[in-house]
Amino acid sequence: MAEPIRIAQYNTGFSSKQAETQQPVPETRILPDTPKTRLKQDFHKTTNAFLDYPIKGLKGDINSNFYEFLTMGIVPYLTGSAMFMVVFNCVNKYLESKGRKIAADRGYKFALGVVLYGLFKTFSKNLVTKPVKHATGVDTELPYENIVYPLPKEAGEAANIDVQYQQRKVYDSKEFFRKDLLDRAYFDKVAQKLGLGTDLNDSITETTPIIQNIVATTNTAKSLSSYCWAAVGVCLAAQDSWTQFFNAFREKKHFISDKNTGFTQKVCGKLKTFALNTWNISKEFVKSFAKSCKELWQGKPGTKGYMKHAGKGLVLLTTLLTSVLTLNTITRAKNMAKNKNKNTIDNKKESAVL
Repeated sequence: MAEPIRIAQYNTGFSSKQAETQQPVPETRILPDTPKTRLKQDFHKTTNAFLDYPIKGLKGDINSNFYEFLTMGIVPYLTGSAMFMVVFNCVNKYLESKGRKIAADRGYKFALGVVLYGLFKTFSKNLVTKPVKHATGVDTELPYENIVYPLPKEAGEAANIDVQYQQRKVYDSKEFFRKDLLDRAYFDKVAQKLGLGTDLNDSITETTPIIQNIVATTNTAKSLSSYCWAAVGVCLAAQDSWTQFFNAFREKKHFISDKNTGFTQKVCGKLKTFALNTWNISKEFVKSFAKSCKELWQGKPGTKGYMKHAGKGLVLLTTLLTSVLTLNTITRAKNMAKNKNKNTIDNKKESAVL
């Protein structure tokens, strides 16, 4: 016999007007596509991937889902990167002085390569998605916050009304993207950008196949391009121009106090030293980054042939690949819209097939 779900500590009532003290019901909503939103989503997904989702999965929680499983892919990526950095830096103290410095520089380069790999791979995606959005009106990175209500874990258990949040993108699925979150004006704008005209009878139906094509080609272009730019980041980290930046870490100043130093003086002294170290390290990073870009482009002094032009070739190839793949996405979308116009009598008028 099926037992009814009980809502604990809540009485259900009906009235014509909503009570003023009632809390608004959370709803799935589109979020602004800004760096702040992306940072918030990444932080939410990362913290839950480490602290919440693994525990639920190991317990066999009924509310564990495929979204949480995919999100936990962040865990081996970050822990593996951290282990890679530690392995090449933790044994340096056991080496003799000369070998210690050489090993430390190599280890720092490996660690910096991991960081630049991630940064270049992440931010280079904008080189594809932003032009596509400008040309077609389709923002393939458009984020939204999905609201999920957990299921009761056992029969007869009170329903859990505390909502859970999932940080997603509207176009996570090419075939089943969240049309319900997009208004008619969005599809009208896309249709206008693609050249389908304005004030269509059904801009959603007209643009959906083209949008699906844009999502597929953009994801492919974004993936191929971002890995190439990640390789550029690794190559930048391998240059010898980072020596001064690494030295800034080794030579950072320390606040020294004695027994007569008051608490306030200690705090102010440590803050001042921290600010000074941060400024010096940041300044050396900018200088070293600029020098490493120049060194990668021009080649190391004394090198000839392939080794001298390898870095320049990688940058040019990556730039060309990004441009071609982005242009291919935009051109295919425009051509699909053009062909659709040819096969349509008049999108602005109703027609009937006799």
